[in-house]
Formats: sequence, C-alpha cells, structure tokens
Amino acid sequence: MMNDEVNDGATPTLEIEPASMKTSGQCACCGKSRRTAWGFVYLDGGPHACYFVEWTLGRRDCSARFDVVVGKWFDGTTENDREAVSLEYRLLDTGPSFAVVDADGRPAAEVGRATKSAEVTGTPLADEVVSIAGAVLEADERVRDLAAPAVG
Repeated sequence: MMNDEVNDGATPTLEIEPASMKTSGQCACCGKSRRTAWGFVYLDGGPHACYFVEWTLGRRDCSARFDVVVGKWFDGTTENDREAVSLEYRLLDTGPSFAVVDADGRPAAEVGRATKSAEVTGTPLADEVVSIAGAVLEADERVRDLAAPAVG
C-alpha cells in the first residue's frame, strides 16, 4: 500500500493499493490500444473504495475515464451498499481536470450502484471521488504519466 498523506491524528490516511491491469480494446476515435488499471483504496486502514482507470496509450489528447466505487466493503455487503461514480479526466494547460459523468454501462457499476452526473455533481461524494482520483494519479505509477505535462 502507498500512503497518500501523513496522518497527523486529525487527517484521515488514504492508501492506494494498485491491483491489476489489462488491455481493454481500441480507442473509438484513433484505433490505438486502450488500457485499464485497477486497485483498492483504504481509509485509515479499512477498505473504502476501489478504482478503475481506462485510457488510450500514447494519446494525451483523448480523455481518460476514472471509475471510483465508494461505500461499505465488509462481509455481507453488496453493490447496493456502494456508489459507482465515473469521472472524465483531461490534462489541461492549467493541470488535471475531472468532470463527473454518468456511470451507467461502466464495469464499476457491477460492484456499486451506477450514479448519474446530476445526482453527484456539487456534492460531498463528488469531492471525495475527485480526491480519491487525484490520489490515484499521484500514487499509482501505472497512471502517473496521465498527470505529467507533455515533453517537447
């Protein structure tokens, strides 16, 4: 597990644990390979979320998709105890940018209730999911390049 923050007693500790990765088809706009990486998120040592990141290899101009599933992950819980939130990610001149989009049809909706953009945007859940996605960008070396400015 990788620590995202140092726990000072008042700030929760968020930990990112990368899991696996696979090629997930071809980009509809350019035909290049797409990749999906996923992992787990722990809050103060307990299970809190999982994440999936899908992007087109070598194409910084194509958006990436972050799916974060937040909720209860203990024995006896089901997808009804979790919310699947989907984010469209782009690296702008001003830095990383996330926008909440509908989660319907996303693989993450199999492990959490798919949310609609309108029900999540502007809520504490949106803030939490964007925070988790930002931590994934920093801590998961497989997707870290998505946040780096293009060279050249």
